[in-house]
Amino acid sequence: MSVATKLKRLAVLTSAATVAMTVVTATPASAEVIPFPVSFAVTGNTVVKKTGSTMNLGPGTLAGNLLVNDETGEVGLSADLSLPPSQANISLVSGLFKIKATVKVIPLGPATGTLADATLTTHAKANMEISDIWVGLLTPVIPLPTVPGSCKTKTPIELNLVAKDIDIFSPITVSADYTIPEFTNCWVADLALGALVSGPGNKINLTLTPNAAS
Repeated sequence: MSVATKLKRLAVLTSAATVAMTVVTATPASAEVIPFPVSFAVTGNTVVKKTGSTMNLGPGTLAGNLLVNDETGEVGLSADLSLPPSQANISLVSGLFKIKATVKVIPLGPATGTLADATLTTHAKANMEISDIWVGLLTPVIPLPTVPGSCKTKTPIELNLVAKDIDIFSPITVSADYTIPEFTNCWVADLALGALVSGPGNKINLTLTPNAAS
C-alpha cells in the first residue's frame, strides 16, 4: 500500500475521531493509539555559522509511524532517521587555508513529534562524529590523526525541527537553528573544531519526500 493511500486513510480516521468526540457523552473508553507506517526520503543541508560553510546531507531515510489517538484525533510521530556520512569543506583566510573532513550524524533514538493544525513539529537528538580530517594551504593534503568513532560532540545535538502549512502528500521541508557542542577525543583537532565549528546559530534544512511505497 502506498504512503499516499495510508495518509489518506489517516486523514479520514483523524476526521472521524474528531466528529466522534462531539457526540460521545457516555463514559469514554480507553484511548487506543493506532500506528500508520510512513517512510520518507531525506535530503538537505546544514550551514555552520562560524565559517558560513554549507554541508549537504543525505540522501537518507526517515521511517516509522504516525500515531493517531482514536479518542482525541491527536497525531504523533515516532521515526528513525538515517543519514550517510557527508563531506565538510571549510575555507579560511579568504580561501587560502582549506579543511575537509568526513562528518557523520548519529541519531540517539527515534525522532518524535506532533502533527497539528498543518504544522509538523519534531525533536531529535544526535551526536556529530568527525573523522578523516585533512588540512592545507589551497589544498587539504595534511592528515590530522583521529581514531574512527571517537572524535565527536561532548554532548548530543538537540534538533527541534518545524514545518508549517504542510501538505502530507507532498515533500515537506523542516528547518531549525541549533547549537553544535564542543568536541572531544579528537586529539590536536579538539581546539580547532571548537574554534571553527562549535557554537549556536547553525541552520539545518531537511526535505522529507514520501516514498511511493513502504
